Amino acid sequence: MIQYERLTIGCVLDTLKNDYPGKAAVVFEHETVTFARLHQFSVTIAANLLDMGVKKNDKVAVLLPNCLEYLYVYFALFKIGAWIVPVSTRYEPDEIRRILADSDAETIIYQDTLGIFNYDEILLSGLRAELPQMRNYIVLGEGTLPGSMPFAGLLSPGAVPLDERNLESIDPEDIAILGYTSGTTGHPKGVMISHRNLVETSYYGGRLLDIRDDIGFSIAPLYAAQGFNAVLVYFVSCITMKWISNFNPNDILSHVAKNGINLFHTQPTMWSLILAMPYCRPGLFKDLRKVVVSGSLCTPFLAKKIEETTRCTLINAYGIIEATGLVTMTRLDDPPEVRLNTVGRPIDGFEVKIVDKDRRELPKGEIGELAIKGFLMKGYYKNEAKTREVIDEEGWLYTGDLACYHEDGINLCIAGRIKDMVIRGGFNVYPVDIEECVLNFDKVEDVSVVGQPDDILGEALTAFVIPKPGEQLSEGEIKAWCRGKIANYKVPDRVHLVSQFPVLESGKVQKNILRQWAVEGIPAESQFLLNDRIVKGMAEQR
Repeated sequence: MIQYERLTIGCVLDTLKNDYPGKAAVVFEHETVTFARLHQFSVTIAANLLDMGVKKNDKVAVLLPNCLEYLYVYFALFKIGAWIVPVSTRYEPDEIRRILADSDAETIIYQDTLGIFNYDEILLSGLRAELPQMRNYIVLGEGTLPGSMPFAGLLSPGAVPLDERNLESIDPEDIAILGYTSGTTGHPKGVMISHRNLVETSYYGGRLLDIRDDIGFSIAPLYAAQGFNAVLVYFVSCITMKWISNFNPNDILSHVAKNGINLFHTQPTMWSLILAMPYCRPGLFKDLRKVVVSGSLCTPFLAKKIEETTRCTLINAYGIIEATGLVTMTRLDDPPEVRLNTVGRPIDGFEVKIVDKDRRELPKGEIGELAIKGFLMKGYYKNEAKTREVIDEEGWLYTGDLACYHEDGINLCIAGRIKDMVIRGGFNVYPVDIEECVLNFDKVEDVSVVGQPDDILGEALTAFVIPKPGEQLSEGEIKAWCRGKIANYKVPDRVHLVSQFPVLESGKVQKNILRQWAVEGIPAESQFLLNDRIVKGMAEQR
């Protein structure tokens, strides 16, 4: 493992190139790239970007799917000291415009078409006119945007090498990534993350995973904090990463079964889809030893199912982008009770506490807001007021997540978001309690619970339930299942059967949209159809 102290991410790549030049850094689908080759591509791209006028502290937007070019660009920009602005490929044009404008990006590197979107057409149709600061358009593919440059031009060997240039020095405290929040409570906010935070959290996370000669596998998108964290954990630990472009449960099972993968990073939602495959069985995971789940809450029910199916150790992790994506995790030697029911305890460099609404620390055992201190963001970009709202003078960041200590008084349990707590008839109800109960019903694939306004109770409990494929369910069955298993005031007042949830790319359910559904009605594409006997399960919809 690399000695991480005072390193920028560019220095990490230099060290890997010098110490492990012939070792495979990444195997992307059927192409293998060594650390030396990754370094060569990255410094070549960096030199050409410098010739285009990109310099330290410039913002460069990257709108690409998982691909080797994305990885090359990331490390090239780290070498220059430019800020990377990852843009989700799932965003609609207006969301893309908002992030490009807010970030002050002067360069964008994008793929010409992706799924239903033609980004050349989107840029031509007015987006370009709204971004007067944008100077460089670099396109991967057959771009038609006037003035754009093909990505192949960044691989030209003619530029003056980096080591022959008088470059500005890059400090570990400099900004590496300007990542945007998911925007579930408003417009996304730009989070400024330093080189030091990325390198050190990756080092500490890798050390706790006891990574040695493992082969790592990640399917999270690189534009998400979870995706790049996995890359850095693997690289700081000097192991090979296997990687694919798109999430497909069939492809995932094939990769894990055939490629000797020992360590697997992914999101709980993706595991739900993998486990729903009819041929998913323990024999496919014969080489797998460790599974890391993060990005959204992994219920005890799902965690147990993952361990039983894979027959390996599950590591439950918690993080937010404002804290570089990794704050707590369970340990390899934790007992099942801890691994399956908690998100563990802080990694080195972090402190946590649980506070009440006045930010006073609560006794262990009580539920309150989780506050964290450690490798935190430099702040929200161009939003000092919001930064001061979430980070106090002592350096504590208030997450908006509800948490409590496990009965052992050491490990943390996440109970949801503060805004998701429901006050029903004067009782505080945490949706996760109901969701865990309903998930144990063998006809249920997934469930999400929200509150909705009620004239008598103040708020009523509404459960959205996805039945398992082929199963028929009723509201009465769900309520009957809950009675006697949870307090009567926690039994859902209303139950809606749906075929899918609205989700973010992180896998988190968009409960703000579910609250709209509860009041305004469920969109046709998400309704669970009973009249013609068509049952659409979650695994079939995504």
